[in-house]
Amino acid sequence: MKNLKSSFLLVAAITSLQFQALAQFKTIIEEHFTNTLCSACASRNPGLYENLRTQKDVLHIAYHPSAPYSGCLLNQHNKSENDARPTYYGIFGGTPRIVINGVVQSASTNYSSATLFNSFRNINADVILNVTQTLIGDSIKSSVTVKKLTDKIFTSLKLQVLYVEDTVFFNAPNGENEHYDVFRKTASGTPGIDIVLPTNLTDSVIILTATKLNTVWNKNRIYTLAFIQNTLDKDILNAAKSTTNKSQTTSVKELSDLGVNIYPNPVSDFVTIEIKNNQPTKVSLINILGAEMMNKSITASDRFDVLNYTKGIYFLSIENSTGKVVQKLIIK
Repeated sequence: MKNLKSSFLLVAAITSLQFQALAQFKTIIEEHFTNTLCSACASRNPGLYENLRTQKDVLHIAYHPSAPYSGCLLNQHNKSENDARPTYYGIFGGTPRIVINGVVQSASTNYSSATLFNSFRNINADVILNVTQTLIGDSIKSSVTVKKLTDKIFTSLKLQVLYVEDTVFFNAPNGENEHYDVFRKTASGTPGIDIVLPTNLTDSVIILTATKLNTVWNKNRIYTLAFIQNTLDKDILNAAKSTTNKSQTTSVKELSDLGVNIYPNPVSDFVTIEIKNNQPTKVSLINILGAEMMNKSITASDRFDVLNYTKGIYFLSIENSTGKVVQKLIIK
């Protein structure tokens, strides 16, 4: 797809996707706030990392906020998004700090304690997530599937989809030379994606994201981390990470590969779709929430009006025997 300079997301239509049998307890996720100029971090982080090595069921992500040291190189790589999470929890200004499953821990917490995560274990999960990731050339695509496990009703959920580098090798001023699970970029925006769980327990919601890889990242160490958070109490319902880093050596298919041309874009009235060789092609228009607004099959040039649609970002899904392309469409 063209124009992968910024992340895009697509919430796919609800599907009856069945998961394999998985544990029904919440996965523990620890959000870690540290800084490469922080001497206290250099003193306390090793105990935390050793603790995590012995408790492999805990997911870990390290943000590098600009306070108390704005010169942190890992912060400067993505300042606004690194600063957003500690601000959200109300702990911006001091490092190191940790938050477990959305619960802020005291600044004096013993990071080395074998019981650090005990109170967060064996808690029944209301949702379960599955995350896959594929590298295609200089871009990265991720898929997050969310399945509802209980009849509980939630009114304010956000999905966070983050790109994380498992190890960054950097001789930091505070003496730390290896930095683990370093947050690089959000695919969901700092507020997160509004998500509504399906009504039926057998149904799932699929969220797709894509972005261009930054040349600073080691793409072989990048993975996708996702979690759902209740904004009313900051409780994290569940979390998951991609376990494989698939590489797709074939190029990203363009509309021209499918024998399709779409114009204009942005559009305010009518979109024209040109089909070469009269090849049967399925065209769907999907809004940012994943609702299908239009669906038709065509074999020749056609056009449809967008006059009755709200202005904003949509996605055109184009599919024929050659392949499938999702094209962002802006209605102005």
